[in-house]
Order: sequence, then structure tokens, then C-alpha cells
Amino acid sequence: MSHSSSQSKYTRRYHPQHSLAQYIITQIDTQQLRAQDVIKAMGYPLGHTIPACERLRHVLCNRYLGLDGSYMDKYFTPDAFLAKLFAVLELPYEPFVEDIAQIKYQLAHYPDFSPKYRLRAEVDFEFDSANWISGDADESHQLIVEQKHEAFDFDRVAYERPKASNA
Repeated sequence: MSHSSSQSKYTRRYHPQHSLAQYIITQIDTQQLRAQDVIKAMGYPLGHTIPACERLRHVLCNRYLGLDGSYMDKYFTPDAFLAKLFAVLELPYEPFVEDIAQIKYQLAHYPDFSPKYRLRAEVDFEFDSANWISGDADESHQLIVEQKHEAFDFDRVAYERPKASNA
């Protein structure tokens, strides 16, 4: 197929990171299925349509096909989601078991070497100087610290002021 999957009105939101995702997207385009049609056929309830469509998009755009547990719901595990997706699209699952096992192996043995940490803490400040941050030392503050190359760098400090009451 010579055209990009982004040209189809059925698959324009999908940007595959894995060749198996491209195969699935091609099948969705061939069958001219909207995301809502796919997730309805998978058995998701009507009230769960938007999150289920978002999960479908996430799985098809994720380099690990969502097998890394990066998007979960109460209806399908990552493995069951892929198996059900293959069944709904009438794709043979067995030929791709080895590819899926390879993804799982990579996830288990080759961790991502760029970890991200988010530290949240509540800190009470007490200062002798009344001019610290314009005298608002007791206001709400957020400090975000990211670890980079074995040392802590301060990425940004967010400062929030509570809204003044008009009373």
C-alpha cells in the first residue's frame, strides 16, 4: 500500500510506532471501520466509548502496542485487548504471537534508560524576613525536580497564588 495511514478518514489519528500496529491500521482502513465501530465490536459498553477509543488510539500509536501497561481499563488486560482486537478485525493472531512475545521480552529485559521522577511534598516555610517572595511565603508552591545524569537539576518551580476573595 503506497499511501500513508494518515490520509484515511478512518485512521488519520493513528501514527504507528510498530510494524504490527501498521498492519492493524491497514486492516481498519480496508474494512472502513471507525474507532467507535471497533470498540463496540470488542464489547465495550456504550458509556465507555470515549475512553475505549482513546485506548485503541494509544495502543496503535505506542511502540510497545500498549503491552507495557501504559494504558489500562477494567475490561481488558493488554494481552486480551490485542487478542480481541485481532478477532474483531478478523486477523489471524497466531502468526504474530512471536512478535508479541518479543515485545514482552524487550519490556522485561531492556528497561528505558531515561527515567522520569516526580516528587510531590508539602512543606511549611517559616522565614524571618517579611520580604521573601513579596511576603507570600505561606502561599502554595510547587517544586518539580527531575533527575538527569546522576544529579538533581531543578527543572522549574511553579508558584501559585490563591485567588483573592471579593468579600
